[in-house]
Amino acid sequence: MTAPHILIVDDDEILASLLELTLEIEGYRVSTAHDGEEALVRMAQGGIDLVVLDLVMPKMDGVRFLRVLNEKGEARPPVIVISSTAGNSLSDEFRSLGVVAIARKPVEPAWLVSEIGTALHGGQLLRQ
Repeated sequence: MTAPHILIVDDDEILASLLELTLEIEGYRVSTAHDGEEALVRMAQGGIDLVVLDLVMPKMDGVRFLRVLNEKGEARPPVIVISSTAGNSLSDEFRSLGVVAIARKPVEPAWLVSEIGTALHGGQLLRQ
């Protein structure tokens, strides 16, 4: 079985690298994009099982990215939002756009791994 593929979308390159390393240690395949436009290109290539998304980014922010994905009408992967500007509760709009969890930065790696496990594996962590 191929490991799930996670797309990290964050303009903070250091944070994106740390998240990438954390998730690779957990056994996931990871790609990164540093704005919404780049993320749309990666999504068009297919094979993304979950997105970890910042909201405030250059070129195209996270909310616009989610809306564009929704407008395409295609199946989309679950999204976990991590942002310094977000609250800890999901709005109805976020739920309708595929967001399954939200947290303020800085995010605890253990929380993120747990939320990914819940979204992808019904709460089961990938690494045994």
